[in-house]
Amino acid sequence: MSESQFDDALDINPVDDDRLGKVAHPKKRRFAIIAAILAIGLLGGSTYLGIQKGWIFGQNKSASSTTASTAPQRTTFLTIPAVISSLDNGDSRPVYVKMATKLEIEGKESEASLKRFIPEIQDIFQTYLHETRPQEIRGNGIYRLRETLLRRLRVQVAPLKVTNFYITEFLIQ
Repeated sequence: MSESQFDDALDINPVDDDRLGKVAHPKKRRFAIIAAILAIGLLGGSTYLGIQKGWIFGQNKSASSTTASTAPQRTTFLTIPAVISSLDNGDSRPVYVKMATKLEIEGKESEASLKRFIPEIQDIFQTYLHETRPQEIRGNGIYRLRETLLRRLRVQVAPLKVTNFYITEFLIQ
């Protein structure tokens, strides 16, 4: 009974097999797989770059948009005469504010054609200033005032593109 039920002549070669009996990948095959993955990534990246730069499939779409955006737009400065308004003080003592401004308007309109908007703009200033309390203007309140007025101007005079709003004179009595 020296013969066992199991075949002792197993094909186990410790150099080619790992402990689970699976064949280990040679280093050449691992290198080939890594090289193929890198080549596919490089090819995909260069194709994407070529399409974006316009080297493949013709003209670059982003280049034409950057040249259009770098072209200087014509701006017109509209000087708004000083507006004098009383602030909502809540006390019996009145508080007055005087504000002179300039608007930067993008477009091809001349200053003479924009003069028809001055009464409407002054009304926007007058209305907002009359609703404002003196405490709201102190400190950083002037920045909030400027941003709020700029937002209201953009909504009220919608066909015009108001790009900026400069307060040239601001006095509180």
